[in-house]
Amino acid sequence: MLAASLAGGAFASAAYAGDWMQVSCMNPDGSAASSEGWSNFTVGGLGYGSNSGTNCAPGTPMYAIVSTDAATPVNSSEDLQYTPPSGSTLGGGSVDVSLTADGYGYNASGVAAIYTPAFAYNGSNVITQCAAGLSPCWNGTNDFTGGVELPASRGGDLFISASCGGNAGEICDEGGSNGGWATAFLYSADLLLNSTASPTGTAFSGTLLDPDAHGTASLTFTAGDPGGPGVYKVIVSIDGKSAYDATPNTNGGECASAGTDSGSGAWMFDWQQPCLQTETVDVPIDTTAFADGEHELTVQVEDAAQNTSTVLDQEITTANLTTVSSLLPTSVSSASSPGPLYGFVLDKATSALGTKVSRSYDHSALTLSGTLNTAAGAIAPGVTVALWASPAAGSTFSVLTQTTTDGAGRWVLRAPAGATRVLRVVAGVGAQPATSQSAVSVNEAVTPSLSLHVATPGKATLVFTGRLAITPLGTPRPQILVEVRAPRGWQAVGAPVRVDASGRYRYVYPSSALLIGHRFAFRVTTPATSSWGAALSRVREAVLR
Repeated sequence: MLAASLAGGAFASAAYAGDWMQVSCMNPDGSAASSEGWSNFTVGGLGYGSNSGTNCAPGTPMYAIVSTDAATPVNSSEDLQYTPPSGSTLGGGSVDVSLTADGYGYNASGVAAIYTPAFAYNGSNVITQCAAGLSPCWNGTNDFTGGVELPASRGGDLFISASCGGNAGEICDEGGSNGGWATAFLYSADLLLNSTASPTGTAFSGTLLDPDAHGTASLTFTAGDPGGPGVYKVIVSIDGKSAYDATPNTNGGECASAGTDSGSGAWMFDWQQPCLQTETVDVPIDTTAFADGEHELTVQVEDAAQNTSTVLDQEITTANLTTVSSLLPTSVSSASSPGPLYGFVLDKATSALGTKVSRSYDHSALTLSGTLNTAAGAIAPGVTVALWASPAAGSTFSVLTQTTTDGAGRWVLRAPAGATRVLRVVAGVGAQPATSQSAVSVNEAVTPSLSLHVATPGKATLVFTGRLAITPLGTPRPQILVEVRAPRGWQAVGAPVRVDASGRYRYVYPSSALLIGHRFAFRVTTPATSSWGAALSRVREAVLR
């Protein structure tokens, strides 16, 4: 969506299906991550100065502090709690913390500890702890700063706590020295989550499924990930060869991997629901990359936890027959042909067009010229020569222009700019393009001219504008799709947008503030229609502000 590419996320080469990772406070590259899933709570009656908070950023940790300025009763605490998103369970990971347990009291002490799966002070739940001595009025420290690995597959929640522990009825800081008796700071967390979701695909349609699909065909369906972290990738393959492999919707930049965990191979995300759980996917497939005939089409949906389902496996047929443009004179040997027969001798520039003419719309106007001869090979002056055109998908011809050969039998005809078409030159009064023996043909494949401008007005917003230049645009008017260059190829940015009656478009995309300052490369595409080929703009770069 922007797509995974915008975050510069890496893709695991050896992945473990069912695992994904939520990052808190700070990403592996040092950028800010969210604190979604974290909450704070208080247990017991705490003294002045006790506090906790979950707002965090690189260099600014979450915190739980017990009694900086007053005595604290035993079994009182300030606590941080992480609750996994619905549909996923906590399966391990690591936290970067600073734990301090200092102070003294009669049979009481400061305690900083990490618990999972439950908030209970026992061997089944405590992962690590720091605690000052419990002997009467003992004064000491027991501090720790660094990374802590979380146990695998415990499930439940994660708790980071600062408390006063000891015998009931006692207090920490009995001597009133106003020290910091227990503190816990969380600088970052990489929380491994397990998901057993099964991605789905329904309501398949599009021209790719029609008999004899050709050109850039469309495949539309609804992709889903019920109860999972959302649809991250769609992979379309034909005969095992990848035809599309991308993130169809970046969910406003949240469905963008922040990296790959080296230990588990899980993709890392900043949000509890990074990708959409259901979305409509419209995939353009260039069928010209495959031979005409039958092919096996497979569609896979992969979620953010690398759970993959094959949601479609069926046979399709393609037909991209190459029409050879014959610029040679038509045979004039048939004595039974009605009317006079003529032969064409084409000028060098016209002959140089070759057997296939492919041009952009801006350069689709063609000039055809040559000399007309009689069947006996003599010069044919004063003969009507007409230029007809038929849409590539139709068989009805219409006259574009006509002329009369001069005294030397020469003729020049100019076709205005147009869409994909068959151009046919015929000679003779009343000659028809579909039946005349005195004709030459040119098959012209036309691609629209597609422009792109990218503006970054601020607040992580991208504004894409440009024009799809071709006439006619057709009904309904075509759509363009913005793409961004990603580590594994071009990926869609948001949803397609339809051009207006003049072919112009404007698309405003709200990106993620986490990506401000990064440079990205963009392009726009539009799929082929029966009137023209797929178009691609120049690549434009922009720095998100």
